[in-house]
Order: sequence, then C-alpha cells, then structure tokens
Amino acid sequence: MKTVNNALIRDITSYKLSGKVKKLLFPSNIEELRDLLKNTLKYKIVGFGTNLIISENYDGVIIKLSDLNEVSFDENIVRVGCGYSLSKLSMECAKRGLSGLEFACGIPGSIGGAVYMNAGAYGKSISDVLTRVWVLDGSLIKELNVNELDFDYRDSIFKKKNYVVLEAEFILNYKNSDLILNEIKGIMAMRSEKQPLDLPSAGSVFRNPEGYSAGRLVEKAGLKGMRIGDAEVSMKHANFIVNKGEASAEDVIELISEIKKIIKDKYDVLLETEQEIVR
Repeated sequence: MKTVNNALIRDITSYKLSGKVKKLLFPSNIEELRDLLKNTLKYKIVGFGTNLIISENYDGVIIKLSDLNEVSFDENIVRVGCGYSLSKLSMECAKRGLSGLEFACGIPGSIGGAVYMNAGAYGKSISDVLTRVWVLDGSLIKELNVNELDFDYRDSIFKKKNYVVLEAEFILNYKNSDLILNEIKGIMAMRSEKQPLDLPSAGSVFRNPEGYSAGRLVEKAGLKGMRIGDAEVSMKHANFIVNKGEASAEDVIELISEIKKIIKDKYDVLLETEQEIVR
C-alpha cells in the first residue's frame, strides 16, 4: 500500500487548496482497504476530490481509492470499480455505442464519488442508469439494488450509512456511436462556454433551491468576483468558487458562509452547500 506523509491537499482536491494532511493512503485492493478501515480511528475516503473542501486542520487519515479501477463490459452491462473516472467511462461507453452516460462526460469525479452524491447534470443523474452497487459494510461486502440506495437530488444512503462504494453496475442502451459522440461534443462545448474550467474549482457550490437557480441568485445579488483570500466567486458562473492561487479551505468556507448570509438577507432563501467540508 502506498503511503504519503504530510501530503499536499492541492494534490488531493480539485480546488488545489493550500496546506497538508498528515497521511494519505492508497489501498491497492479490497483486502488492504478492509484492514485499513478496521485499524484506523479517523479517516476520510476520497475519490478524485472533486466535491471536497479539505481543511489543513483535519487530523485524520485520507484514504484514496484510485487504485480500485477495474472495468468490464458484458454487452450493454458495465461493471466498474469505484476509483475509475466517470468522464472516462462516459467516453468508453460512447465508443462502444452504449448510451446513458452522456451527461457525465464533463463531470470530473470518480465512480465512487458520483454514486455517493448521485452526481448529475442537464437533468440526469447517476441513479437513472445505475442498477446495483457492491459496498463494504464493516468487514462484509454487500450487494445493494438501486432501489435500496435512497437516491435523491445530490443525495444517497451513503451520506447516512458508513458504507464504502466498491463497484457499480450500469445497464445502458444501444445507440449509434457517432450520435453519442456528437452529443458529448455538444455537452463539452456548453460546459466550456459556461463554466470556469481554466481555474481550480470543485464544481457547483450550492444546490438549486426549490424554484430557484443558485447561480442566478448569487449573480443577481452582485456577488460575482467577491473574494476572500484567494477564493473568489467566479466571474463566469456565479455558482462556482475558484482558487485564484493559494486559497485555503478556510478561505472557501468563509466565502461560502458570507454568500449564504447575503442571499438569506436579500431573498430569504437558504442556500445549501453541495460540496462536502472535511475538517
């Protein structure tokens, strides 16, 4: 098992935040992961860190599952490890004429992270094509059907139970590969036009409140460009916070708090943070 002491947080999160964590571990298989969880008191399991704000004050161990990344195709059924790239899977399926994951082509997270938060875009979510998962529950591996996972908007049973997603299975539809790739090309162009892909971020900061767009509320309040330290509300998309250089987790957390307060005061709408804070 690979171990990195005093690991840079910028190497763990897509925000590329400043600071260090005391230990970063890479289990190479399920047995190593099982032993690690049994013998570690405080830990956080991460995939690609694309929805995380990790504070340098966090005193636990970070466990990264990027080595659990096997993938297999059986006609239109895909079984894939938690450490595999979601966007890469979307492209691999497209090349094989398998449709259903086009929406995920620009989502930069891992399969495990995507299942954990029911990642989605353009009105579609992982739960729409997921059929079952294999999870580690203590020392036991369990198989769970999609109907057992309590999926909701950016939510799932994994936020309530101490399950670790190991593998996921998707059943996709056959479609002409060129048509799928053209759709993906359009989605990627749209993302590039609307999102600040040139700067480190962790995607959408806030969930869309019922009947509102979080980004439009933040923009309407005149908060584009608002900055604390090197954390800034994106000038391109108001529901993104970007790292302009050496932003810390505390910069991002404080900026989120200020935005929520202003939106509550101005519009009496309580914004919920979509990103997860580890501290």
